[in-house]
Amino acid sequence: NRGIDGFRFDAVGHLVENGPKAWDNQKENYLIMNDVRALLATYERRYMVCESPSDPAGFAAPNACGSGFAFTHHENVMKAAKGDADAIKKISDYFKTAQPNMATMLANHDQFAGDRVWDQVKGNMAQYRLAAATYLLQPGTPFIYYGEEIGMAGAANLDGDPKLRTPMSWNADAKNAGFSTAKPFRALSGNSATHNVANQQNNPDSLLTFYKTMLKLRNTLPSLSQGSYDAPFINGNVMGFTRKFGNEQTLVIINYGTMPANVKVENLRANSAMNAEFPGNAARLNIDATGAAQLSIAPQSVQVFSVKL
Repeated sequence: NRGIDGFRFDAVGHLVENGPKAWDNQKENYLIMNDVRALLATYERRYMVCESPSDPAGFAAPNACGSGFAFTHHENVMKAAKGDADAIKKISDYFKTAQPNMATMLANHDQFAGDRVWDQVKGNMAQYRLAAATYLLQPGTPFIYYGEEIGMAGAANLDGDPKLRTPMSWNADAKNAGFSTAKPFRALSGNSATHNVANQQNNPDSLLTFYKTMLKLRNTLPSLSQGSYDAPFINGNVMGFTRKFGNEQTLVIINYGTMPANVKVENLRANSAMNAEFPGNAARLNIDATGAAQLSIAPQSVQVFSVKL
């Protein structure tokens, strides 16, 4: 009633204990969170998400929270970005069964969910962009942990959760990276001098610009923000899928490998052509009478095409 429209519930698996060994994901927890979800549903434009690392899908169900963080999936996205074939298969299959309202992510404020993305990829920007593109173009409600979009590292002199919760890096020339004129509670990010908003916001090749581009695709193509998840396939280290909403179909192709690849894509609209959405200078994709198309994709790159059906 005070105007809050977003709610994140922490550790919902630990609400009720029924004994020394019955303390996780007790049935009462799902009922409690279902009551909370039902209450919020009586208001317009409210959103809730639950954290349950041991049962993400269970609490994301419509008769519980209705949305939950996609733990484990986030780990596979990071592994896929590094070329792990098993992880590529898992992320390709994930939304075959997972609810489309899963809250996807790469990392967050808890050490158990992994280090800062920059630290996980050890500064490999190609892998960083692949991970970002994967979860921003797949179904789900993506959560971006602050600073992820500029490649913030963890603090060099801290451990555990505090390492992940450093002041935001706004400007290398300002005191405390522009976070505050007062002394921050924690040390700055380990790469605040090079990876900050001011250094990236006007750079067309920056990570920040890449994030904005991926988000613009979601915001301008309803198929990416609301669409189905169709015909996922893997060809070597290349993953592809289509998404459809209304009369719009979008094709996403991601090459996690370090070599260029030639790929055949099927299940498209026969005798049509798809416009290149990303990168913008790519050629249109021509589809033959069988609904198939051949394309070449550069190593560690992303291509997005769309068509009106």
